[in-house]
Amino acid sequence: MTLIKTYADGTTPKVAIIGAGPSGICAAIQLQRQLQLTTYTVFELEADVGGTWFNNTYPGAGLDAPAYLYGYSFAPNYNWSSKYVPQNEVLAYFRSTARTYNIYDKIRFNTRVTTMKWNEGRKKWVLHWVDSRSNEQGDTEVDVVIHGTGLLRVPKIPKEFESFQGDMWHSARWNHSVDLTGKRVGVVGTSASGVQIIPAIADKVETLDVYGRSPAYIIPQFNSEYGRTWRFFCRYVPFFYFLYVSLQYLFMDANILLYHKLAWNSIIHRTIAYFLTWFHRFTQLPSNPTLRRKLTPQYDIASRRTVLSDTYHPTFKRDNVSLHVDEIVSVKGNTIETADGSFRELDVLVLATGFDWLQCFPPGYWFGRRGIDIPVNWGENVTTYYGTCAPNAPNFFLVWGPNSGIAHHSLTVIIETQVKYIVRSLSYMMQNDLATMEVTQEAADEFLDTMDRRMAKMQFTTKVKPKFLNSKGQCRGFWYGSVSEFWWRLRNLHTERFLVESRKEAGEKSFSHLNGTKDERDEIIEEQMSFEI
Repeated sequence: MTLIKTYADGTTPKVAIIGAGPSGICAAIQLQRQLQLTTYTVFELEADVGGTWFNNTYPGAGLDAPAYLYGYSFAPNYNWSSKYVPQNEVLAYFRSTARTYNIYDKIRFNTRVTTMKWNEGRKKWVLHWVDSRSNEQGDTEVDVVIHGTGLLRVPKIPKEFESFQGDMWHSARWNHSVDLTGKRVGVVGTSASGVQIIPAIADKVETLDVYGRSPAYIIPQFNSEYGRTWRFFCRYVPFFYFLYVSLQYLFMDANILLYHKLAWNSIIHRTIAYFLTWFHRFTQLPSNPTLRRKLTPQYDIASRRTVLSDTYHPTFKRDNVSLHVDEIVSVKGNTIETADGSFRELDVLVLATGFDWLQCFPPGYWFGRRGIDIPVNWGENVTTYYGTCAPNAPNFFLVWGPNSGIAHHSLTVIIETQVKYIVRSLSYMMQNDLATMEVTQEAADEFLDTMDRRMAKMQFTTKVKPKFLNSKGQCRGFWYGSVSEFWWRLRNLHTERFLVESRKEAGEKSFSHLNGTKDERDEIIEEQMSFEI
């Protein structure tokens, strides 16, 4: 497909990219590589690139997807140290990639976008931003917004822990100024982050109390280091790197079958996974059936995300580590009480309690046509088109938006697929001299109907109710299939599913008292008044 890179008059749209994590970096690079578009600005809340890899610096943080799959396809890294690498190596990759493609000069760091509003009269988005260093604030007007903050951004901190009087922090906001050596430490949460943190700090602390009522299914990580010879083959031997990455990709993508409810096409994957998790527990805790029982999940496998670790189970054999599977009933001062009557005094409390993905789109943040507060308008029925577009939001694109999350593969594959779709959309707009492009409500509803039908066959809708289920039991947030299917469904633009408006038509409608009919003027005035309200 030939990409058109400018409007007929030689101009290009002005683009705002929100976030400089894996999504925002990918979007910025591809705008430059594919469209030679430089009329964009990246707004980043933090002081550097990296997103979740900049924020999550907790002990033990690292990839749980193969590193070769996590790097961008257009920026391969042949020097990964191992199959699963630590956080600092991932962050170094994104920093290096951003420098290689000269992205740093286009980023406004320490800048929070507080509101995004569509101006119907001008057919543009108005972004209000605040610079946290200088307290400067202002408005930026753009033609297109690419929202790439992801869903793992806002820490979820249960209110019951707000009264804790010792040192307390969320895993995504690790307080490195506090030395844990010799401290009495508690960790709440036994999902992905908790599984990485607990083994990493157990040998430093005086006591470690782990609070987790619902243990995760732990699968062996089988991590392996890549030596000099291996890296040489990846870089210089024809097709070696391509074949290795392709096999990893296919193997990972086949794991989507694990998340299906028990059916003929998932029996093998489910059986293997059950056996691996049982055998892993048994071999690592051979003489402790009581502890094995505590670490055995009481829900169907893949109702939640399975976790990789070779060090988690053995940590609980240490004399200074205790596992609490009973409910926390009170938090007073620096003491935590559980339902079994256990009282523990702690110096430090670490919350590995996940993220509140809905707070990525809080009320008053994102206003579309007619001043609609889009997330408020969603309610529980989060309405997107493949997590990439949303009705009532012209020229607005999401990267890793709601309904595109995955649990079985590298997220970078989803990100690249969505960015390619966005690049084709911008090219289509320039080729056809379009001012606006907006997915229809019908197209989004059709996607949601398909998603609900397919999600009903997934483990996410079992009796274990994760944070992505609404009150109707419908799953919002996740993608229902393989990443190959995601790519297949977004390989074509399907322009018939969009409402479009030409720049000429928009110019005629952009109101002036000397231009347009009275009905058109009244309509624009009404829309602008509701927008301001």
